[in-house]
Amino acid sequence: MKIWQLVMIHLLTHTLLFFTPSSQPTNNQTSNYGVDLPVLLSFKSFITSDPTRALSSWSWDPAGNGTSTASLPVYCEWVGVACSNRRHPGHVTAIRLQGIGLAGTICPQLGNLTHLRVLDLSANNLAGEIPGSLGRCTSLHALDLGVNYLSGSMPASLGLLSKLTFLNVTHNNLTGDIPMPFSNLSALSNLSMSSNHFHGQIPSWLGNLTSLTHLELAQNGLTGHVPPGLGKMTNLVKFDIHDNKLEGPFPPSMFNISSITLLDIGFNQLSGSLPLDIGFKLPKINVLATHVNQFKGPIPASLSNASSLKYLLLRGNQYHGLIPRDIGIHGRFRSFSLGHNVLQATEPRDWDFLTSLTNCSNLGILDLEQNNLEGVMPVTIANLSKELKWIALGSNKIAGTIPAGLVAFQKLTMLILADSLFTGTLPLDIGQLPSLQYLDLSHNRFDGKIPQSLGNITQLSNLSLSNNFLDGSIPASLGNLTKLTSLDLSSNSLKGGIPQEILSIPSLTVLLNLSNNALSGSIPTQIGNLNSLSTIDLSMNKLSGEIPDAVSSCVQLNSLYLQENLLEGQIPKGFSSLRGLENLDLSNNNLAGAIPDFLQTFELLTYLNLSFNNLSGPVPNTRIFGNATIVSLAGNSMLCGGPPFLKLPSCPSHQANSTESVS
Repeated sequence: MKIWQLVMIHLLTHTLLFFTPSSQPTNNQTSNYGVDLPVLLSFKSFITSDPTRALSSWSWDPAGNGTSTASLPVYCEWVGVACSNRRHPGHVTAIRLQGIGLAGTICPQLGNLTHLRVLDLSANNLAGEIPGSLGRCTSLHALDLGVNYLSGSMPASLGLLSKLTFLNVTHNNLTGDIPMPFSNLSALSNLSMSSNHFHGQIPSWLGNLTSLTHLELAQNGLTGHVPPGLGKMTNLVKFDIHDNKLEGPFPPSMFNISSITLLDIGFNQLSGSLPLDIGFKLPKINVLATHVNQFKGPIPASLSNASSLKYLLLRGNQYHGLIPRDIGIHGRFRSFSLGHNVLQATEPRDWDFLTSLTNCSNLGILDLEQNNLEGVMPVTIANLSKELKWIALGSNKIAGTIPAGLVAFQKLTMLILADSLFTGTLPLDIGQLPSLQYLDLSHNRFDGKIPQSLGNITQLSNLSLSNNFLDGSIPASLGNLTKLTSLDLSSNSLKGGIPQEILSIPSLTVLLNLSNNALSGSIPTQIGNLNSLSTIDLSMNKLSGEIPDAVSSCVQLNSLYLQENLLEGQIPKGFSSLRGLENLDLSNNNLAGAIPDFLQTFELLTYLNLSFNNLSGPVPNTRIFGNATIVSLAGNSMLCGGPPFLKLPSCPSHQANSTESVS
């Protein structure tokens, strides 16, 4: 705080204390002015930005009337301020300034508001530390500082707030342990500390805070085990510790808290199994999430009795056995995520769970990928909720054709059937999925042509049809996919030229992979339009002609693979602009001429393969060319010089001198 501000507050305090009887409020209100008003003005002085001008009403004129129309101090009508008008008339009892974009720091003088019951500064841009002086606000019931940029550790003095029932500091940059004095907060019902940088262990004394209904410690750096004593919190409704570094067995006692509606322990290294009677023990459960841990055992059939269960997130564990056939009979599921486990389906009846899921009219996510599911996909899948947004069934042993009726899922944004045993042609009506953003049908046995209708899915950002038996030409209609960031058609039997249209998609930033096909003709100069693309792979085709100099416009490239084609001519001089290259493979072509000197100045290059061409002349012998693990030049009989490990003949003196100037 600036010195002049401190002086003004000091003078204001004394001015108010000795205000003349003719213009001052009652004696009680005078004392309030002497304490509460300077604190509020001090708070305002710590604010550096007030974009909504919420604090413009926070002004004081000592010469004016000091009371509001309700005979309370004028600050009781300031925006966000509430005062008591009964037991402690005129005292500030609440400050609510949430979500108005305030920037600055929290004023330590707030600790002088001993009658303050609510302090809500959430969803602003406040920085700095939480003042320890807030521990003097002994009337405080609710403290909400969530969604700011606060840093430092939690003040231990907050443990003195014996009346505190609500404490929220989520989404800040706070560090340190959970303070031991918090064990005194016996009235606390909500403790929310998620999305910070807290570390250390979850304290066992938290189990003694039996009034807790909400305990949120997610997205921190907490380590160690989950204390078994937490099972004593029998009023718990929400328990969220996901995305920490917790390990060891998860306490079975937590599954006995019948009041729980949300149990999220995902993204840790916890082990255990779900009780077979979990559907009876947790009758109110709405969200059950153990994803990305080390849980084992079967999926309990009793979950069909958990009639409130909407989100079942068990992905990324070691659950095994069959998926219970009646698991969706209650009809509440919105997300059914069991991917990346070892669940089985070998007989047609093992797929009966899909029939029960047709009861779930709001199902949005079906995730069963990477399990041991076998057999033909039941046609029942077409009867699932039309609210489906994700279908992920890849990395199984599912065979047969893509079931008819998928076009009914008009809200589908993700369809993953990759790495399975699907056969047949791609459905022509697949282009009638207008919301689709991610389509991965790679590593199957699809044949036939790529449907022209794919060009109608204009929301598509990722398209992978690689490693199938697709033939014919690449549809020019794919050029309509103006939001596409990644296109992978590699390892098929595609023929014809590379359509200019797909080289004019400005959104391609991640991958263009057309490798291992039978594409022919020259590389279109339109390739230069891909100036934001990271990886281009046109290798293992029958492309001919010279490498277009337009490639030099692809300045964001870090990988360029053109090997095993019929390319000729020289390595373009324009390649000198591709200074971000990490991988460059031009091997097994008919390239001629000298190795450009500028290649040895590419500091990020970790792989350079120019082998089996017709390159000639001296090899640079400095920088990357001196590293045998980076450079491969075999099969170029007219090269000379270079480092000894290449075992090339010496160059004539006039050629050797041509490379000495570059170092």
